[in-house]
Amino acid sequence: MTSINRFIDFNDELIDAGERLRLERLARALTGMADLGLTERQHIEFHPVSNELAMSVFWRHRDPEVTEQGRLSDLYLLAAGFWSRFDLAVWREYRSATEDHPLREFLRAAVLLFEELRITDAVIAERPGTEPAFALRRRLYGEFHTGQQPVNLSRGFRADALFNHLYAVIHGIPDDFVSHEEELSGLVDPVLFGVFDARSTADSVRVAERMAPLLYGRLKEDLRHSYYAVGDGLNGPKPDFHYHKGTEDREKGEAGEKESVGELFSTWHAANRSEKGMHLNYELEHGRIGEGDGTGAREGREGADATSTGRGQSSADERTGVAHEAGSEASTADPGAWTKAEGFGTANESVVYRELLAEADHSAEARERILRWREESVPHVRAIVKEMQKRIERKKEERREGLPKGRLSKNPVSVLLNERPRPFYRKQSPSKRLDAVFGLLVDGSGSMADKLDETKKAVLLFHDILRSLDTAHGIAVYQEDSAAATKTRQPNTFHWLHRFRDDGKDNGGRILSLEAGDDNRDGFAVRWMSSRLLQRPEAHRFLLVFSDGEPSAFGYGQNGIVDTAEAVREAEKQGITVIHLFLSSAPATARQQELFRMMFGSRSVSADSIDRFSDETLRILRKLLVLASGNM
Repeated sequence: MTSINRFIDFNDELIDAGERLRLERLARALTGMADLGLTERQHIEFHPVSNELAMSVFWRHRDPEVTEQGRLSDLYLLAAGFWSRFDLAVWREYRSATEDHPLREFLRAAVLLFEELRITDAVIAERPGTEPAFALRRRLYGEFHTGQQPVNLSRGFRADALFNHLYAVIHGIPDDFVSHEEELSGLVDPVLFGVFDARSTADSVRVAERMAPLLYGRLKEDLRHSYYAVGDGLNGPKPDFHYHKGTEDREKGEAGEKESVGELFSTWHAANRSEKGMHLNYELEHGRIGEGDGTGAREGREGADATSTGRGQSSADERTGVAHEAGSEASTADPGAWTKAEGFGTANESVVYRELLAEADHSAEARERILRWREESVPHVRAIVKEMQKRIERKKEERREGLPKGRLSKNPVSVLLNERPRPFYRKQSPSKRLDAVFGLLVDGSGSMADKLDETKKAVLLFHDILRSLDTAHGIAVYQEDSAAATKTRQPNTFHWLHRFRDDGKDNGGRILSLEAGDDNRDGFAVRWMSSRLLQRPEAHRFLLVFSDGEPSAFGYGQNGIVDTAEAVREAEKQGITVIHLFLSSAPATARQQELFRMMFGSRSVSADSIDRFSDETLRILRKLLVLASGNM
């Protein structure tokens, strides 16, 4: 039988990030786990290792209302049902007992079918509002099983046809199984009455155990198809697997079985939190079996790298060697200064990152390009600078009337008319610069290779305008090393082209050094830059993202779309305005526009061609500057 672990993601399917986030919040509320993730698989599943629940793709490509109610039924069943009502100890014992049974897949699926009926009734009794979703679920799955039954019978898949019959019988749906398999139906159907009296997982198992001897010798083959995967991820690690002797004791875990799915998730979550850190990763990935001298041992520290050092003007942690310095930006290109990502979302829990200062390109060709591009952009830069200066001057001339003290108004009528007159005014306090800060993230993935020149030109224009206005800004390129990425470690690098503290420094040479890398983890990058912007004192914070497509990184996939949308929403809740510019050599397709809308909302702009990058950058920047100057 095909394993659920071989399920292939539908990469061409476009998910609604807003809907996914809403359903994820519901799952978190029902389970009480604040960082629980949500994804989609062939069948509903639990993934305690990755701290995720999986909805079924069964509900795709249907009427929106049906899809909504169907997915809600998945969540109710998983998060409000199996989460606390499914007995793991009984389930594991039964799996072990049926390991060598010729019909083990059928019997295990039957137990889960019986449990779904029992748990559904319990959830409806506790939460009556869930009944419409479950009613739709029973109807559509009933149609599925009654529709598949004749197909399975015609192909000789008798076990599958019998399973279709089980679903129909316990849900009161008429089918045609008895006319084809009268003997089998006559033996099994009376046993199914026990399902309606089941009050626990053990009761459901007993019904399956009563059914097993009746099928022995009458069914020659096990199930050909997979109907349930809800129990597949609840078996824990294989008992014979461990890295080396030093971890055997830890792998044994606590004594006794965990009784519920919720307890299992909590255990995995607690263990993962306590076992994070490069001190463990290095030992597991590079260590070897042997006796070691423990006299010089020191406590491990999460976020430390095995080869990190501090140098230059930065200081190093005495125990970890990780470089620290005042402020939030790297001052040296230290390849060992890796940091463990914490608080960057569940999709980025295995990310480590470093911040490097890009090395400026001082070649004659680079200098010639900078000079040529700046000559082309001088009129635009001057126009914006002049406009912003006029706006600032107008702010200086504006007066605040009706004050209790200040300069006396030329028409102090309020002295005669009001009991408590306020005949004074004041001019606005002069401002030398905009009270705003800008962060620019540039996608450094491999797909940017054919757009580098125009991207550099647009970034240089952005830099020159803000530098001319003496406005604080930071520019960084983000990328993930696909060759080094693993399930437990995804290295991301941020190359600073211009740091916030560089102020009016001309970093055109660094901008010209921009190169394409491998992958892009957009949601992580947005959170990273947002954290830097939040440390700034300016009243207005803007974050621009230049990218040429959807997120693409190790294990990111469609979760990357949801993660990016969530990161953007989090940033905007904290007062950061996020703008996205799609860099492409052709106009954005309808699918791409919908994708960017899901991730960035209405603040996503597409350039019709490569030549339009700088024009769109100029237009966006002008709007943001006007917005900032109008709220001074």
